[in-house]
Amino acid sequence: MFKSSKFALILPVSAALLFGCSSGEDLYAPAEVPEIENRFTPQELWSDSVGGVGDFYSELSPAFASGTLYAAGRNGDVYAIRSDDGDKIWHTDLSDEEENDDRRSARLSGGVSAYAGKVAIGSENGYIYVLNAIDGALLWKAYVGAEVVSKPAFSQSADKLFVFDSQGRLTAYDLNSGESLWVSGETSSGLRLRAQGDPVAVGDEYVVIGQSSGRVSVIAQDSGAIVNQILISEHGGANSLERIRDVASTPLLLGDTLYTTSFNGGYAAYSFATHSFTTRLGYNSSRVPALDDTSLVIVEDDGQIVCVNRADNTERWTVNNLYYRNLSAPVIYGNYVVVGDFEGYLYFINLQTGVLETVYELDGSGIYTAPLQADGNLYIQSRDGDLYCLHYDPAGTARAKELALQQAEDYAGVGVSLARPGVGATGIYAPDTMSYDELMARRQAVLSMAAQAEARQRAIEAQRRAYEQRRAAYEARMKAIEEAERERVSGFGLMPGVKSSGDETPAPESTPSTDNAAPAESSAPSPEEYTEKATGFGL
Repeated sequence: MFKSSKFALILPVSAALLFGCSSGEDLYAPAEVPEIENRFTPQELWSDSVGGVGDFYSELSPAFASGTLYAAGRNGDVYAIRSDDGDKIWHTDLSDEEENDDRRSARLSGGVSAYAGKVAIGSENGYIYVLNAIDGALLWKAYVGAEVVSKPAFSQSADKLFVFDSQGRLTAYDLNSGESLWVSGETSSGLRLRAQGDPVAVGDEYVVIGQSSGRVSVIAQDSGAIVNQILISEHGGANSLERIRDVASTPLLLGDTLYTTSFNGGYAAYSFATHSFTTRLGYNSSRVPALDDTSLVIVEDDGQIVCVNRADNTERWTVNNLYYRNLSAPVIYGNYVVVGDFEGYLYFINLQTGVLETVYELDGSGIYTAPLQADGNLYIQSRDGDLYCLHYDPAGTARAKELALQQAEDYAGVGVSLARPGVGATGIYAPDTMSYDELMARRQAVLSMAAQAEARQRAIEAQRRAYEQRRAAYEARMKAIEEAERERVSGFGLMPGVKSSGDETPAPESTPSTDNAAPAESSAPSPEEYTEKATGFGL
């Protein structure tokens, strides 16, 4: 079955639910690999080993910059590789760093980012490393405080580095000195996916991140203030698993529109020009969608692949014979949609028709991250650490689409404010600047206030219960007094039909005699009889 999954946190809880039923039938077994006659075979230009991840969850994937690939393995090996022929330029072993001596390894996990002559990568040990892209020398490192399972992001002017950790915090570092500038974001103690999208830097103004609360947060780069939050999916469901709404895919910003998906929450497109949703579709995914000028491709979490026309949101085609094969995120490569699966197969699907044209067996260890498209080629890193360079572009459109998408991403957000209307530089949830210690102090203060509120509520409930008990006792005592008063007054010879001060209900009328004798005539008592009755009561 699956060696690893981005749902690693929830699998132990839901194993019975996901992988079996009372009859022993495996309802979520992966579909068999489709048997088709391949229409073409992609050209494998080169391959090399960069170190694998074993059976551990990881989304390690390479980065590309200026004709060079930067790739890493879990144990700490980082490489620079020529993209044209696969020759290695340099190698750095981060397992030699002292903080990794008492760990199983360096546990690199966050994927590699490269920009402006620097390479950055995070680890499950909670560290971020920044290397010189020319020779691989370690420039600086910093302890983040939690696992880093996503790629870091660089600001456009290359003065800041943004690191998103597994607790939902975004930390900004001075790229030259490694000094922590601020900490922002949302922390969550609830059940959530282990997978996380990468932070997206928008120029030198904003950082956009998806969070486990079902929101996308927009954070000011200069202060760390959250200046906007877009609710993609509200929490709901009968249990903790059904209430997971993580925006675990990397947000995609093109022009003034944000495209994203959420687990159990669907696909959404949000316009920052109008600050409103332009599209909502019920495709649930924790993977980044793929787009070109006319098409939107989504890989749902159950393995169904959907292509939607961007012009009118109509569904063009679906591929539904790859269920539960733990597919990677898709990439649009020329006229094809390409995805990998957990057994190492690559699928080439015609973008216009949805026809599966080629199934290419690449690596038996599995492909869990989307192929990287660069210079008209596909670069794929397997779980065993093999890095492959493939090429197939007979129409010559792959490179053109790649450049168009890159240009759209570079100019995303230009001329439009991503902040919520009316929100200033101080944001809506964070102060202008906040260090990690200040953030933790504020978090403790909030937790303390919540605990005090709960204690007050418990005290109020206890007081209410005590009041109800006293009230019940009082009412019982008053009822007993009334009963005693009624019995006492009844001894004063009050006749039936006469209302006493202690009796609220009138006495019933005397029942007429059924004897044949005529009833006695009533007459008023004589003065002697009054005197006789009175002396009987001690008057």
